[in-house]
Amino acid sequence: MALRRKLLLCMGLALLVTPAVLGQDEDDVVDDQDIEEEAMTKEQLRALHGKFDSNKDGKVSLSEILTFARDMSKAIAGKDVAAILEEIDTNKDGKLSLQEHLNDIHNQADGGDDEEMKELEKRKVVEAEKFRAADDNGDELLTTAEVASLFYPETHAGVLEVSVRETLRQKDHDGDGVLTAKEFWEFSVEGAEDDQLSEEEIQDFQKLDKDGNGVLDHNELKAWESGLFHTEAAMVRLLEIADKDGDMHATLQELENAREELAASDAQYHLIEWAEHHEL
Repeated sequence: MALRRKLLLCMGLALLVTPAVLGQDEDDVVDDQDIEEEAMTKEQLRALHGKFDSNKDGKVSLSEILTFARDMSKAIAGKDVAAILEEIDTNKDGKLSLQEHLNDIHNQADGGDDEEMKELEKRKVVEAEKFRAADDNGDELLTTAEVASLFYPETHAGVLEVSVRETLRQKDHDGDGVLTAKEFWEFSVEGAEDDQLSEEEIQDFQKLDKDGNGVLDHNELKAWESGLFHTEAAMVRLLEIADKDGDMHATLQELENAREELAASDAQYHLIEWAEHHEL
C-alpha cells in the first residue's frame, strides 16, 4: 500500500515525474541523507563496477554508467509494479483496463470538495492519454510491462511525452509554451523577486537551459521530468570523486578507494538502489 500510494502521488495524481527532492519536507531530506551515509561495501562496489563495465576494459565511463542506469530504471519499474497491478486489477484477469485505472484514481481522491473533483476530472483526461500511450499493442488492456510504463513514465518515451506536456501546461502561467525560472520553480509570478530563487535553483535552471535563452522548452523540461538530469549529475559527481588520474573513467580500485566519500554524495542513493535490486 505504501509503495502504491507513493507511485500514485508521483506518477498518477500529480501527473509529474517529479524528482524525489521536490515536494519533500526539509526533515525528510535530512533523514534520507542520514540513511544513505553508510558506505557501500567493497564487495558491493566490485559487483556494481562489473555490471557498469559493459565493454569489460576494466574501467567505467559516464556513458556506460548511464546506460546501466536506464536499464535499471526499467527493471526496477517492472519489479515494483507487479504488486500494484495485483491490487488495482479488480477483475483479476492479469491486465489493467482504462476503467480500472480511472476508478482507482477516483477512489484515491474520494471525498474532495467541488474544486478538487473538477481537477480530478482534468487529471483523468491526462491519465487516459498516458494509458493509451502505454498500450503498445493497442488492445486497450495493459500487461505488467505496459503498466510499468504507465506508472514510471521515464521508462517509456510516449508516456513521458504526455507527462512532460502536462507539466508544461500546469506551470506555464502565461501560456507562451515555455517556462521561466519562476514558472519552473512555481514561484508566484506577481511581486516575486529574483532573490527568492536559491543559488542552487538558479544553477539547476541554467544547466537545464541548454540553449541559454532564459526559458525551458519541452525538450529541456524532459531532462528534469525523466530524472535524467539528477541521475547524470549524480554520476558525474561519482566520477569526479573516484577518478584520480583525470581520464573521466573509474577503475575498480578507484571506486573502492572512494567508497567513504561516495557515501556522502548524491550518487549513494542510486548505488544503494541498484545493489538492493541485484541483492548484492
